[in-house]
Amino acid sequence: MQVPIIITKEDCHRCHELVGWLKEHEVEYIERDIDDEEFVQKLLHDNNFLKTFCDADGCIVNTPVVIMDGKYWFKELWGISGLREKAAKKLFGVK
Repeated sequence: MQVPIIITKEDCHRCHELVGWLKEHEVEYIERDIDDEEFVQKLLHDNNFLKTFCDADGCIVNTPVVIMDGKYWFKELWGISGLREKAAKKLFGVK
């Protein structure tokens, strides 16, 4: 399994919640900031990213986003009460 990339931003409470959960469950990950221009330029050359987050008016990314095996996960991990732990465990292979 590929090491997931977690796209975050500084003032994002869900980002902090997900990163904390990953650390608690000892899941290896790479954290990338959505405000990193070099990283954003790479995303803008990824067709999966463009299809998922962009249209004729531009791109909208709600953080956190998980990139794993070429796929983007975001809303699937969150419910009204926060992180959907069952979905997170399945995605990250946590027992």
